[in-house]
Amino acid sequence: MRLIEFHEDCLFEGIITHSRIHPFNHRFNYEVTYFWFDIENFNEKLFFKKNKFSLFSFNENDHGLKKRNESLQMSIIKNLRELKNYNIENIKVLCLPSIMGYSFNPISIFVCFDKSKRAKIVIFEVNNTFNERHLYYCKVLKKNPIFVFNKKLYVSPFFKVRGFYRIKFKMLNNKIFLNIDYEIDKKKVFSATFSGIGLKISSKNLIRVFLRKMFQNIKITFGIYFQALKLYLKGAKYIKRPSKPDKEFTLIK
Repeated sequence: MRLIEFHEDCLFEGIITHSRIHPFNHRFNYEVTYFWFDIENFNEKLFFKKNKFSLFSFNENDHGLKKRNESLQMSIIKNLRELKNYNIENIKVLCLPSIMGYSFNPISIFVCFDKSKRAKIVIFEVNNTFNERHLYYCKVLKKNPIFVFNKKLYVSPFFKVRGFYRIKFKMLNNKIFLNIDYEIDKKKVFSATFSGIGLKISSKNLIRVFLRKMFQNIKITFGIYFQALKLYLKGAKYIKRPSKPDKEFTLIK
């Protein structure tokens, strides 16, 4: 059984949890709605547009490493050339939409499917609050994939750029599950999860989500700083931000 299905475009409503485990415990969670859709064959809705202002929108310049006059899909495929024998037909993304023009995505996930609708590459796009971005291109090698790769980008002001991520990602039977464990020196120090249930992208559902979560992206951004303050007051040591990596993407071969 494939655990990353070719799922139709939808909304995934669910809960994010963050747990700091070492050297002390700190945990919080919040409700969020992620959007899942094809970045090239975009099915525009009345309240969900691509590269246009709307209640919800997807702006290609907010993602990837695209150059001027280059589509996001083409920029992703260009970086895949080093991973040979992968003929990609569709690229779908799981991300937070721009809401009334404001967007911030700590993590977005692109899934690249072949002509048989099989997931071949998963790209984890990580953004920090310093406008820095790094993309991790991972092959889907197993039916129950676990993605393991070294940390390359400074994300939290309380963790150095060292250690590695261990990620489980499933999209099956209209449900999604994401688990990210961050490990340093063979010790899990942080864990984040997202679990959600799919809903149709309809005007009714989009209005409902907007009325309930119009400040979702602002809350996420504010929450990052608020939780950082709480960690600092608990005794977390501030780590100075290093220079960003020379390369903005990593191919996990």
